[in-house]
Amino acid sequence: MAARVILWALSKRPRCFHRPSISRSISTLVLGEHENGSIKSQSLSAVEAAKSLSDDNSVSMLLAGSGPSFNEAVKHAASSHPSISQVLVADSDKFAYPIAEPWAKLVHMIQQREKYSHIISASGSFGKNVLPRAAALLDVSPITDVIEISGFSQFVRPIYAGNALCTVRYTGANPCMLTVRATSFPMPKSSAESRSNGASISQVDLSALDEDSIGKSRYVKHTSQDAERPDLGSARIVVTGGRGLKSAENFKMIEKLAEKLGAAVGATRAVVDAGFVPNDLQVGQTGKIVAPELYMAFGVSGAIQHLAGMRDSKVIVAVNKDADAPIFQVADYGLVGDLFEVIPELLEKFPEKK
Repeated sequence: MAARVILWALSKRPRCFHRPSISRSISTLVLGEHENGSIKSQSLSAVEAAKSLSDDNSVSMLLAGSGPSFNEAVKHAASSHPSISQVLVADSDKFAYPIAEPWAKLVHMIQQREKYSHIISASGSFGKNVLPRAAALLDVSPITDVIEISGFSQFVRPIYAGNALCTVRYTGANPCMLTVRATSFPMPKSSAESRSNGASISQVDLSALDEDSIGKSRYVKHTSQDAERPDLGSARIVVTGGRGLKSAENFKMIEKLAEKLGAAVGATRAVVDAGFVPNDLQVGQTGKIVAPELYMAFGVSGAIQHLAGMRDSKVIVAVNKDADAPIFQVADYGLVGDLFEVIPELLEKFPEKK
């Protein structure tokens, strides 16, 4: 009887529900890439993406490496973008080369200490290599190839080779891990000109990292393109050759034309698979995503995988002898003709690059 009375009293008692407080504190760790003593432009684009998360976002950049050029890169990072408040430095020979295993262990260790709400990397070979492995260690699901940020937990990414856009809301535990397309978050000139006085530089305690963190991968060699040629991911002009060039010898015409225009050289997957050029020149869904002011395609049919990597270019010029080639559907200017006649004529008409 007493139990019934108690239950009846509780049922008549007014109930108050308190919504749990949701923290809106945003802090972001950007995984920085460096080369020849400076921060790569795609990492600065990742910082631009971090700005879109929140107005009061605290952005830190993580750099890892060793040697004199690495020290120069650290100094550059501290003054490269006004939104960077701190540069975390992991100075060790373990990070002399960007191998995924030690980098993932490093990100995991720092996240356990600092508890960032977001971790961002550019969607290049480095980010695609490191971020998923780090996400697995942290037991979260990463969101890849983000092209738009609508809030601290809502993002837009392309699907079906760029033919559709998907809006994704992240509802998992912290950190929210993202790779972002650098071409979608260009660094504005105002930010480039208003360099900060210098973010604070903090050394990361690496005593917790043991030799097992290196993993089974080993550095073999490093190859890079001609230093005088613009970087494919950030070039204003890109000249791309496709299967229609037929041989590595003929592909040299593309390189000559690019040299005259001061352009970067690109290639389709078919050209890379044939061994005409190294795979770091591949443009497309499984290569690099580019959005130059001028994109010139010679002998490129326009497979959907290739279009996914260059459809955001400002002006697209296509030359192909097949009038029904899909590339003409996205081209601003198209010429149906033999590239072996068109390219020599262009080489003759264009002046030498000064």
